[in-house]
Amino acid sequence: MNAPSQTATPATEAAADAVVGEALIRLAPTALVLGPNVRDAVDTDTDQFRAVVDSIREHGVLLPILARRTGDEVTVIDGQVRTLAAITADVDTVPVIVTQTGTDGAAAEIERLSRQVVANDRRIGLTVSQRAKAVADMLDLGVSATKVGKAVQMPRALVKTAAAAGRSETAREAVDAGQLTLEQAAIVAEFDADGDTDAVAELLERGRWGFDFTARRLLTEKAERTARAAAGTAWAERGFTVLTAEPTHGDGYLRAEDLVTVDGGSEVTAEHIEATAAHWAVWLTHEEQFTDTATGENVDAEEIDWSTEGEPDAEPAEGFRHYDSVTAAMVWTAEYVTADPTAAGVTPNAVLAAALAAPAADGDPAAQAQAREQARAAAELAAKEHARIERRRTVELNKASAAATEVRIEWLTKFLTRKTLPKDAGKWIAETLIDEPALLGENKAPQYFAQLLGVTVPDPTGPEAGYPHATNRAARTALEAVLDKASDGRAQVLTLAQILAAYEARMSGKGHDSWRRTHYGNLDNYLGFLHRHGHHLTPTEQAAGAELTPEQAHQQLTADTDQE
Repeated sequence: MNAPSQTATPATEAAADAVVGEALIRLAPTALVLGPNVRDAVDTDTDQFRAVVDSIREHGVLLPILARRTGDEVTVIDGQVRTLAAITADVDTVPVIVTQTGTDGAAAEIERLSRQVVANDRRIGLTVSQRAKAVADMLDLGVSATKVGKAVQMPRALVKTAAAAGRSETAREAVDAGQLTLEQAAIVAEFDADGDTDAVAELLERGRWGFDFTARRLLTEKAERTARAAAGTAWAERGFTVLTAEPTHGDGYLRAEDLVTVDGGSEVTAEHIEATAAHWAVWLTHEEQFTDTATGENVDAEEIDWSTEGEPDAEPAEGFRHYDSVTAAMVWTAEYVTADPTAAGVTPNAVLAAALAAPAADGDPAAQAQAREQARAAAELAAKEHARIERRRTVELNKASAAATEVRIEWLTKFLTRKTLPKDAGKWIAETLIDEPALLGENKAPQYFAQLLGVTVPDPTGPEAGYPHATNRAARTALEAVLDKASDGRAQVLTLAQILAAYEARMSGKGHDSWRRTHYGNLDNYLGFLHRHGHHLTPTEQAAGAELTPEQAHQQLTADTDQE
């Protein structure tokens, strides 16, 4: 009755009990026999396998190969990939744990299969954030990015990104949760290092959707704050308080333009402000300033015919000047305010004084006249404040549009690397060209086409240099090599790229104010296509496509940034 119970014992247990010896030795990888394996094939023509080869060349085989000795043969049980990679890397020896068993036949095969399955199933790889933290720690220890990249088999360009993300626990957690990519986490880590908890919270709330635009906007604002602080040094050294936020109505500051001097009631001059600098604050605005190229006098942007940009022979519209007659430059302009007019030696001018005066008594004709003057003064101040608000809104929308343009062009560049058209694109191409047959010939379209494909366009030379048609011709010439190499499927994608580039030239080639040109240029057709294929539209893009009014776009932006 005992025989049946002995034959029912699992063969795996019998195989395990039959191990009679184990030794760690070094052998040439070519001396190992690659026997049967549950991994029935190893593709040696993959980046993953080549990375293993590079790692072994750099570090050797770190994890011993598990093998079984049968007679004179040492057969690999676990370590097939390491063995092949070691042979490819041409290393002399590898560490091998060799076992000798007293089993053969079916029991030996069961032992092999179970070990190979368990060895592969029970490996837990590092998370992305753990790998990033290790990279950061190595860099902090003084190892160069090149050496770190070589050591961990990571492109050098990615080493710094990984290290940035690895230094922030918040960023690492977001990566492991699948909330952010490593590149996005690196941006979060930058704000985390600055202690900017509001920016970190906003970026994490965005997640992957809308992250790129929000990040671009926040990084631009950060750079502007840094530049403003640097520019403000000159004012601070002269005794002024340099503001970090723009003064607004009701915050206790009075603007120099609404004040007069106490002695004489004259306009407040720059000399007066400089003499009493300790009692003034300054708000600096970085803006584009236009001057007459011939005289150096300031020119209002509203006087420029923007359609003449890049068209030397074009006639500007009546009442406007040619773009080429002005010089543009980014400058810091100062607005002076004071919270203590008495100490500053100034007092409200007639308009401000009337608006601030106590309400007049009812019934008296003089009082009624005073009330009317107060109402007029209040209306004048309100109009000035409204103009400031409008100007501020325009600046904010232009900045948001510039950030959106950068993100959109990056998205387009990646989108157009595809080999075949996306779904429904063929019909969209046909409908667009039927509706706008002249679209591809618009100004700068070939230049944007080259930009989206990453094609470098040499600057034209000779008498036509500087004219748009010459640059367009140079772009077409540079694109010929790309078109010659294209397959039929890729050529269709290039046709799509031409149309998208023409639309982009129409949209961003005229500046960053497409948000105010609602219903212009069929941009809803362009932006709608991008949105359907995965590009997240920002408020300024929705305004350009006539989905939002400029006011609504601004409301969304200010709501997103908690400014209102």
